[in-house]
Amino acid sequence: MRTRVLALGADDVAEAAADVVGELARDAGLPPGRAYWLRLAVEEIATNVVRHGYQGRGVVRLTSGIWPDRVWVRIEDEASEFDPRSHDPVPRLETAPAEREAGGFGLLLALRKLDGFCYERSDGQNRNTLIMSRSPADTDAEEVDGAPDGNKQRADRR
Repeated sequence: MRTRVLALGADDVAEAAADVVGELARDAGLPPGRAYWLRLAVEEIATNVVRHGYQGRGVVRLTSGIWPDRVWVRIEDEASEFDPRSHDPVPRLETAPAEREAGGFGLLLALRKLDGFCYERSDGQNRNTLIMSRSPADTDAEEVDGAPDGNKQRADRR
């Protein structure tokens, strides 16, 4: 298990998040496509935490680990409470492309490509745990035994 604490702006957090996932993917032998989607999801959530939660600059802790069949990255922050699953892109999708502002689809793309996702708010912290199978054939991450904090957690399949 590795932990990296980042006190950066949004652009720097995205680059540091990419580095964390790159190291994890290399160490775990994660296929390139799966590494890409995990990196996208970690970058998106970490960047949103800094940009919207902290409004420009803040501390984000990234912890990663390898299980026999999957990898995980936990993003922890003390920004305002936000469960990424609560983001509703439907109003934006119902607006004609020429009439809507750019952006707003990152979380939708990121969460749908993960094999599992857990969110909790505890002790004043947001904890987002992103799970990716190490093999394309192993995509069921329904319940997570041995979650990073030692508890059994429900991992929502996206």
